[in-house]
Amino acid sequence: MSADNGIYILKTKDQYRVIHAQAIDNLSWSHIKRNSQREMISTRIVEYYGNSRYTRDVEIAQKVAFAMSKRYPVLEYGISILRINKTWNQIIKEAKELAPKEIEVLKSRNDGRWDWDIERLEEILKM
Repeated sequence: MSADNGIYILKTKDQYRVIHAQAIDNLSWSHIKRNSQREMISTRIVEYYGNSRYTRDVEIAQKVAFAMSKRYPVLEYGISILRINKTWNQIIKEAKELAPKEIEVLKSRNDGRWDWDIERLEEILKM
């Protein structure tokens, strides 16, 4: 059984954010196209990183990541840096534009399996 986890530092144009996560490949998942894309999707980035604190100092981000790593007996993917050539505000803006479209698609499936995802997307709109 795979842990499928790691500590992930998101490096944007203006900041760093650090999280522990599983299934980080979901950052490229699109509810609209129903598959993974080549690039990270802004709504997924906000879902994963939106509640994390930020720093503008790479050394602090690395120290936070290292400290976090000590809490987990298994980190299948260790500590990784994910880079995106956008500011955090650009990501938020794009997520707020994309969220209603994803909500519409999920609601059209009309089977209740996506209620949790819809709630998360609605939270983005409140940011």
